[in-house]
Amino acid sequence: MDGMQDVYADGIGEITLTGGMVRIDLVSLSAKEKDAEGRPRLEFRKRVVLPPEGFLRSFSAMEDLVKQLVDAGLIKRREGDAAVPSVPGNGSVSRPAPVSPNF
Repeated sequence: MDGMQDVYADGIGEITLTGGMVRIDLVSLSAKEKDAEGRPRLEFRKRVVLPPEGFLRSFSAMEDLVKQLVDAGLIKRREGDAAVPSVPGNGSVSRPAPVSPNF
């Protein structure tokens, strides 16, 4: 595992399907740039490119992890929206509206 590098991201900025491959853009909060409301802007950091089969396996693994987090009480499902978890004490998990034409 020499040369393995951890990548930190605050979230996913955009997911697109282009040329038969799924592209996931990872974003982090900017240390310098702010939005109109004075909050740190999200900046592109890295892109993960997966074949559709790899994306589906990853999605399934993430669904399994969300279930484990809910079962452990680390996150709760929001009422009325079973697909969107919330983090206790920190409000809902939020992300900017997608800008991709694929959504």
